[in-house]
Amino acid sequence: MNTITDIKEVSELRALSLNLFNKHGYPTKRDEDWKQSPLNNFLQDNKQLEIYKTNNDSINEEVFENFKHNKIIIVNGLVQKTDFIGKDKDKLIITTINEYYKKNNKHLSKLFSNKKNPLVAANNALATSGLYLEIKDNLDLPIIIYHQYNSKIDQKQLHQKNYILINKNSKASVFEKFTNENKKTFISINTNIDVEQNSHIKNYILNTNNTENCIYRFKKVNIAASANYESFIFSNIVKTIRDEVEINLNQSLAECYLYYTQFLKNNEDHEIKVKINHLAENTQSYQFSKSIIDGTAKGVYQGKIFVDQIAQKTNGYQLIKSVLLSDQCTFHSKPELEIYADDVKCSHGSSSTSLNKDELFYLMARGIPEVQAKRLIVQGFLSEVVEKISDENFKNYFLKKTEDMLS
Repeated sequence: MNTITDIKEVSELRALSLNLFNKHGYPTKRDEDWKQSPLNNFLQDNKQLEIYKTNNDSINEEVFENFKHNKIIIVNGLVQKTDFIGKDKDKLIITTINEYYKKNNKHLSKLFSNKKNPLVAANNALATSGLYLEIKDNLDLPIIIYHQYNSKIDQKQLHQKNYILINKNSKASVFEKFTNENKKTFISINTNIDVEQNSHIKNYILNTNNTENCIYRFKKVNIAASANYESFIFSNIVKTIRDEVEINLNQSLAECYLYYTQFLKNNEDHEIKVKINHLAENTQSYQFSKSIIDGTAKGVYQGKIFVDQIAQKTNGYQLIKSVLLSDQCTFHSKPELEIYADDVKCSHGSSSTSLNKDELFYLMARGIPEVQAKRLIVQGFLSEVVEKISDENFKNYFLKKTEDMLS
């Protein structure tokens, strides 16, 4: 099997990316996009982390969900096992990103784009593992991608690159579940998703039990005509994470819906950066984020809607809300609109507040203890976002996660 370095086209693209990264280095607080980023300190203090070389590793089956689903298990960046049920196995293709490179070396430049982003450039240069997933038809069952990290990557850096292709007229739900049993690791995951004409993908992510690692995830999503991308990220018990997504609504009637909930406490940090590019007429985007911040935790949301001059009839919506439960926690919000078309409907809003005292008084006046009353208010606040999930099974799954998180 060819290794990445054996493929000339990939080697050249990686070399270009490495030169770019060497030129600019890790981002710092002097860079506007990284001014509030919690990654800065970790990256500056851990520049010399050894790069982990992927290998066959054992699978932790205890984290498997108990409902019927297709499985992709990735351990320390490498696909270790797949398990597809019934007819679904004939509706998709899965292989390593390495095998995809070998068979598609004339169409690789788009997977090495976004070179202006220093961490994406580093990933382009250093990633040696990842998956290629192609969905060719409507799947009967959801796919769960289990991202597992164990102590073998303690105090190392790991770079992973993925490519997901949703063929025309296809539908799928892809749930990514991250479990971390490692310490002081920098994990970089760069994923390209192409959603072809009249196809629909629901992409849900669970961040939890990551107490000591720094994770950077970048997704670039290209959406074709009459196609739909829905994403939901649930975060709780996270040390330092930056989730960054760039979405291109490339053709008419393309749509995207992005939902986020997070409950941060102690010294946890989670940053979300979104850029949605409306590049054609009659496209729609929707962002809705709610955060609960406590202790000395820090939340950041940067959201930008860009509307090209040809993108008339655009509908773009963005709403970011947070509740701060302590005097030491912080939440930074930066909503932006950049519009070059005149027949559009775009709005953005952002608010940060403390717990609603009137609601608290109302519940306590009816005999509900203060701790339980606060829990009910927080649960109701976050559940408003979860209720937006269109897949009923995953909606119920994350409502239960929200309830368990607060119990």
